[in-house]
Amino acid sequence: MGLNLLQPNNVQPISSVEHLQVELLMLYGESCDIGEGKHYTSLTGRGLKRLVQDMQYIQQHLKALRSTYLIDADGETVLTVGHKHNHPKTL
Repeated sequence: MGLNLLQPNNVQPISSVEHLQVELLMLYGESCDIGEGKHYTSLTGRGLKRLVQDMQYIQQHLKALRSTYLIDADGETVLTVGHKHNHPKTL
């Protein structure tokens, strides 16, 4: 299963569970075989701890991301990444 976090869900909804929840369960949950090629996956305390740690890591980098820019070619090849310099506005 390809995981595409935060990408729009283009398939039918899976009951009342959101697409992002399904992907987080697939990434951080623990699975056990329930027969016929099926698996039961749920978020354990260990998985929740990993998820919370990853979210804290992301939060720490959001401020830096705000002052970062990227230049790409054709939306695929990254040419450069850098920090924006905020200059005072001139009138």
